[in-house]
Amino acid sequence: MKKLTSEEYNQLPIRGKGRSSHVFNSIVNLQIGEALLIEKSDWKRKASPSTLVRYIEKNHDMRFTCGSIAGGNGWAVRRIGEIKKDATQKEIQAPAPLQISNSTSDADRLQLKSDLVVFYLGRMAFHKIERIEDSIKACVGHFWKSDSTIVKELFHEIIKSLEEQGHIVIENGKTYIPLRRN
Repeated sequence: MKKLTSEEYNQLPIRGKGRSSHVFNSIVNLQIGEALLIEKSDWKRKASPSTLVRYIEKNHDMRFTCGSIAGGNGWAVRRIGEIKKDATQKEIQAPAPLQISNSTSDADRLQLKSDLVVFYLGRMAFHKIERIEDSIKACVGHFWKSDSTIVKELFHEIIKSLEEQGHIVIENGKTYIPLRRN
């Protein structure tokens, strides 16, 4: 038996419960910000790796983005954060603010933000009250051509601004349009 330092422990490839594949172990051992390329030759199962990624998210309190690579050469998985457990419920940690990348100009970002405002207010007018998580999923799905992390960041800016102006109310992870303004 040997006592390990935290650095030595972090370098160990930890296996999951039961029989875990090499891909499973590689995904579980990703640190925040690291990514993994899964080639077709590495993946033998019928379902895509996204099913495995969702399973890991659910059972290991991790957050990932996963997508297939153009041309059908494989899949890319990136760890984006952790799920913080509360005593009453699971809550997703807010992502760190992103720096504007060179590929996204200020004009494109402003256009995306204005499109998001119109889309979100249209949803709120239709649904009246909605969970923030459902709104985020709808926005990411609708603006699928844009980077999902930028869409999420802009969405949080938008709802914070709308709340400060009194156009919406945020309570218990839900947003709604108030009947009267105070």
